[in-house]
Amino acid sequence: MRIAAYILTISVVSVLSLGGALLVALAFRDAPDWTLVAASTALPFLVFGPMVLGVLAAFWDPSARDNRTLSLRWFTGVVAVEVVASALVVVASVAARAAWWVPVVVVVAAAVLLGIARPLAALVRRTEPPISPVLVDGSGGLEAETLGVDAATVRRKIRAVVITFLIGAAVVSVGIVLQVVLLPGRGEQRLASTLLVAVQLVFTATALASVMVGASYNQTIRDVGGRDLGRLRRFGRIVVRGQDLALEPGEERAALQYAAVVHVSLRFQTTFLLLLYTGLACQFLSQLRGGTLGVLPLVVLPAMVVVLAVTVPLTVRRIRRARRYVEHHLGDLRAAAEPATSDT
Repeated sequence: MRIAAYILTISVVSVLSLGGALLVALAFRDAPDWTLVAASTALPFLVFGPMVLGVLAAFWDPSARDNRTLSLRWFTGVVAVEVVASALVVVASVAARAAWWVPVVVVVAAAVLLGIARPLAALVRRTEPPISPVLVDGSGGLEAETLGVDAATVRRKIRAVVITFLIGAAVVSVGIVLQVVLLPGRGEQRLASTLLVAVQLVFTATALASVMVGASYNQTIRDVGGRDLGRLRRFGRIVVRGQDLALEPGEERAALQYAAVVHVSLRFQTTFLLLLYTGLACQFLSQLRGGTLGVLPLVVLPAMVVVLAVTVPLTVRRIRRARRYVEHHLGDLRAAAEPATSDT
């Protein structure tokens, strides 16, 4: 159920984002560039805002105090952003003299997404399996498997991502060869556009494979924290941000489990981001060559570069901090566990 909901969420968000971008591109075709940029900037907030609320409601225990507080803050913030983004779409539509139904469709769709996000999330949460006893009571020792990650599993997941890329590359290569052989008169420009689209599909499919194989680590991280977002935020500040905060009694093992899993999870997340952005870059380069979206690719491509330039080095630092945390604390916990084992 959760895997199906996860795939469905990604599919719906992707379709709505691309559909909204296409709607804006067609409706604002002859409008000033600033209206296209304004509407395109607002659209992602209208789609991803409800998704964030749904994720918070589906993934975290609503009975935890910190979760309730953070959920209320996020809901208030998302609603405020949705209102601003909707107003921006309306203003841009009026300035662009777009059809009256364009802003109506966008605003109504955003309101529907906002209204159904939390009820759907509650339905998904009710299908949640119980937390593994290994993560609840710390049984099973301090081996890699009981900490939530082991090298053999990581290698299998990496192989799945690599195989996805190779299969995709082989399929599109055959398609390009057939196009060259069967349609020799299409021209270099059409061939280049087709090649960019093919590369986009390969990298997007591989990105989805990466995020899917890494999803189990996100589940483990949640269970390690007892599905309490406040507790995991504290672990994150200690492990990946290097803050000097005190753990509550009995949380040493949970923090170690968090560090052991999060440094692997962050690698898959970084791989997903790089692959996804490569695919998106190919898409916008293709549209830039064809002139279908006007100035939008010139705005989005530099923004993507900036996001990667900030996100990737930050994530690499957090991965290193998590690995150092495991190295520094695993020996201490094992030493503390040995007297208890010998006494028994």
